[in-house]
Amino acid sequence: MSLQRLMKISLPLFMIFTLLLLPSPTSQAYAKTKVAKQSKIIKTTTYITSFKKVHGKWVGKFDYIQWYFGKAADREFLKDCKCKNDMDHAPDGYWIRNVNPKIRTFTISKNAQFVLQTRNDYQVKWNEKVTKTQFITFLKQRNKDHQVPFHIEIKNGVVTKITEQYIP
Repeated sequence: MSLQRLMKISLPLFMIFTLLLLPSPTSQAYAKTKVAKQSKIIKTTTYITSFKKVHGKWVGKFDYIQWYFGKAADREFLKDCKCKNDMDHAPDGYWIRNVNPKIRTFTISKNAQFVLQTRNDYQVKWNEKVTKTQFITFLKQRNKDHQVPFHIEIKNGVVTKITEQYIP
């Protein structure tokens, strides 16, 4: 008789503990909300139209462009120039298209990375990491009549990396 009594008490307790351990829609929803979402990094190619300090933060103004290289450049160049009789490829192997005049403004991260290819006018130094001060000096010294494309990375609306695109 004591075994029957023990079974009557322990079986319901065992079932309760088992049900508590099984995942439920409520526990799954809770678990999903506790997981931090990974911030998406947006990578795009731009011209930098302005780069200055505003209210203690560095701010850049960017004009998005489309950068094409190699066969893609040839294809897009021929679409744009309508000169198939005179040329059959993009000059210098690249083509830039700027279809949207909208200027976008972003804050520059305090920890942003800056990468240049042509800091020195007389030699190319591939993927040279420079300080923000060196980058600003580069921007001030460049030829204003010749726009240089840059690849930027944006995370949570803040620019985290700026890399100069080398143009032959």
